[in-house]
Amino acid sequence: MSDAVASHDAHAATPGEALFDKAELLEFADADKSAGRTICKMLSALFIYTLLAMSCAASWTYFAILGH
Repeated sequence: MSDAVASHDAHAATPGEALFDKAELLEFADADKSAGRTICKMLSALFIYTLLAMSCAASWTYFAILGH
């Protein structure tokens, strides 16, 4: 075990001591919800982009095969 880890473990909270207070936990929860919404929006946008790109590629292929 390195000295940095050993010194950090020596200052760790005792079992009865809370690591975070309620305000910090609420802040973490709000940040987590915000990050989840952002990731959901990004994945939705990428999915729609993929559908549009697939449609363009399929149309181009279809018309290239027909020779128009």
